[in-house]
Amino acid sequence: MSRAGPIGDDDIQAYIDGRLEPDRQREVEAFLASEPELKGRAEQYRVDTRALRAAAQRRPPEPIPASSRLSEIRKRRAVLTRSRYRQLAAGFCLFAVGGVAGAVLFRQEPVRVAARPQMTDAVVAFRAFAGEAGQAVEFPAAQAAVLRQMISQHLRHEIAVPDLSGIGLAFRGGRLLTSDEGPGGMFVYVDPTGERIAVYVKTLASAREAALSSRQDGDVTAYFWFTGELGYAVLGSSASPYVQRTAQRLFGR
Repeated sequence: MSRAGPIGDDDIQAYIDGRLEPDRQREVEAFLASEPELKGRAEQYRVDTRALRAAAQRRPPEPIPASSRLSEIRKRRAVLTRSRYRQLAAGFCLFAVGGVAGAVLFRQEPVRVAARPQMTDAVVAFRAFAGEAGQAVEFPAAQAAVLRQMISQHLRHEIAVPDLSGIGLAFRGGRLLTSDEGPGGMFVYVDPTGERIAVYVKTLASAREAALSSRQDGDVTAYFWFTGELGYAVLGSSASPYVQRTAQRLFGR
């Protein structure tokens, strides 16, 4: 991302994520030194990002057998659930800096906070839990039946584990999450090149319908849609053709 030119929202977000090359890193740091308020916000978001990644690396000391009773699984998860949800919820604020930063950087108009893009919570969860540094799954593929029951109870809707083997994706497992609107969860797959593809589902604060749409956030592409009380997203590398294929497969059902 090293390049000359004005410092924009993408540079600030890349600085927060730790994705800048050294030359651009120095340029952004020099700019932030002249904007103490913006620098303070950016540093706080970096702390939130590190907290999310640290939470994602926690795992039980031993695999949970598929035969385990659900009551025992709930007991082991209860200790971590509240702190993990607070950490993930804090991450939802990461992209809010974009609207404020844009107005401050270019000073073309009065500062105002831009509306947050749809499914920002899904993008944050994907980066935190399905990225290279994250622990992608809480329940491995061998525990698919346990995962299906747990996530259905968590969302209070019957949720099936999508079978995407027909388009070449191998199921790796999933996890329970929280979202900016209510309970959520994520199923993680691997495409033939080893790239992770995630299917994200959450309950909606208010029922709504929306057809398949997409957005790009840096190197992540998200396809999403809403159906009644549930929202869905398919996320993965912007370079992977399997993200769109997966979304079309699931949306077309």
